[in-house]
Amino acid sequence: MLTALLSCMLSGFFFLVLHVTGSGSFPRPLTAAEERACLARLCRGDKTAKSELVEHNLRLVAHIVKNG
Repeated sequence: MLTALLSCMLSGFFFLVLHVTGSGSFPRPLTAAEERACLARLCRGDKTAKSELVEHNLRLVAHIVKNG
């Protein structure tokens, strides 16, 4: 039950993100250097870094939800 609820919520989130970005596809993954820099910013308390990490990992999240 919890898995179904989470899956439903994530699918709605994906729709929203794709609708807002207007591209109809997932953003490109971050390079290793970009991800390290983003993680460093997150550790320093940068709230936008968390959003950036989530957005650029949506392809992975969609894959996990689909096959999970």
